[in-house]
Amino acid sequence: MSVSCHLLFTHSPDIRLPPFKGCAFSERRQKDLEKRKYYGRKIKRTKNLYRRRKTAGQKVFGTVMLVVAASAIAFLGFCVGKPLLDYLGSIGTDSPAQEWTPAASYMQRQGEPERTGDVAAETDYGVPAVDHAEPETANSGSAEAAAVTEPPVTAVPEQTTTAPLLIPVSDGTLISTEVPSAALANRSSLAAVITKAKNSGYNSAVVQLKDSNGNFRYRSSIPGVSGSDLVTGTMTLDEIMSVFAENGVVPVVKLAVLRDEEGCALFTDMSYKCLDDPSVSWLEAGQRRWANPESDSLREYFAKIIAELKDAGFQEIILTDVMFPDFQPYDTEWIPAKYFAADRYKMLYNVVRAGNIIEMKASDVIGGTYGRSAEVLNDISMLHDNSVALVISREDLPTEAGYPADAKTLAETVLAQAAKKTFGLNVIPVIDGAGFDDSEKSKIVSVLSELGYESYIVVQ
Repeated sequence: MSVSCHLLFTHSPDIRLPPFKGCAFSERRQKDLEKRKYYGRKIKRTKNLYRRRKTAGQKVFGTVMLVVAASAIAFLGFCVGKPLLDYLGSIGTDSPAQEWTPAASYMQRQGEPERTGDVAAETDYGVPAVDHAEPETANSGSAEAAAVTEPPVTAVPEQTTTAPLLIPVSDGTLISTEVPSAALANRSSLAAVITKAKNSGYNSAVVQLKDSNGNFRYRSSIPGVSGSDLVTGTMTLDEIMSVFAENGVVPVVKLAVLRDEEGCALFTDMSYKCLDDPSVSWLEAGQRRWANPESDSLREYFAKIIAELKDAGFQEIILTDVMFPDFQPYDTEWIPAKYFAADRYKMLYNVVRAGNIIEMKASDVIGGTYGRSAEVLNDISMLHDNSVALVISREDLPTEAGYPADAKTLAETVLAQAAKKTFGLNVIPVIDGAGFDDSEKSKIVSVLSELGYESYIVVQ
């Protein structure tokens, strides 16, 4: 009986049997089972099981990174802290503030054109720079050696340098006369006219470099124009500018724009085209071609002309013939109807921006509606900062039409009416020589002075 009980207990430790009285083994076994039930098996753990030991290389690397981080923090603190301390230290000091030096004004720049490339290697107006630095001298210890080894220096004669070209520019006041086309024949002829103008009290002179036929009165270098029949002048732009510069007279260029017979004959894409055959240019009654203000070729053409003038230093540019042809009713059969529309003046926007002065006849400005040369005044926003060169001519303002015969009164009447039609634009009166003698021109000039006009042009 005792043997069977022992086997059952051994195979089933969770079964609790009442101990046999007087059996010490059974009591100890029972206590041991109870301890295992509540506390489980004891496991011994070592420290290295959960913490990896660092190698010597890792310790060195960590130290280096710590030093680098500390150095970076110190450098950043110096960069930020030093300017801050300097600023805080300057507050309340009596040292004067550093003055701001403004950029050179328009007059100080003397009309210098925009430049590209190595500007530091050149002085103003494209003259090569001259090095004025003093040569380095040897110290006293090597002076004797230099005297023995170096050959004697031969004296070099002084070289004369040409003074830079000072391009005259306008200060906003143009008291001009017009240069006759014959004066552009050669340098001496032009110099005589410009010198006379200066001695007569004019500070500027108008020279027409592209006429109403489309001819260039100077030797242009534009591809397609250079060497063609369009060029009738012999002087280059630089030669013309040098004559003005030597006399201190401001050059004012006049360019005919849309009346361009010869140019449209050579560059046919600029002209008006017929409806039935776009390859054929439209001709007005006088068998003349006109440039179309909508033509992309015209815009490119004039962009090259303006760029050529600007490169030579010309700043003041008058545009004339900024108008449409005198279309006839039957022309509607040959060209699109848009050229007869009331808002056609918007097409002229592509042209007026080429210059800064637009020439208009006084008779076109003060009429009932804006006439041909004044059509751009239908939209004053088109002109931006453009000035109006207002041509006063007795031929355009006949006395029998109600205008005064007296030149002085005529000028007063015309300018008063024009002021109402130009909406505050800057007006430069042009006294046309046709119909006015020298005495009458003097009277008109006095009227301009009385009315506050500072700029004017006198055509001889």
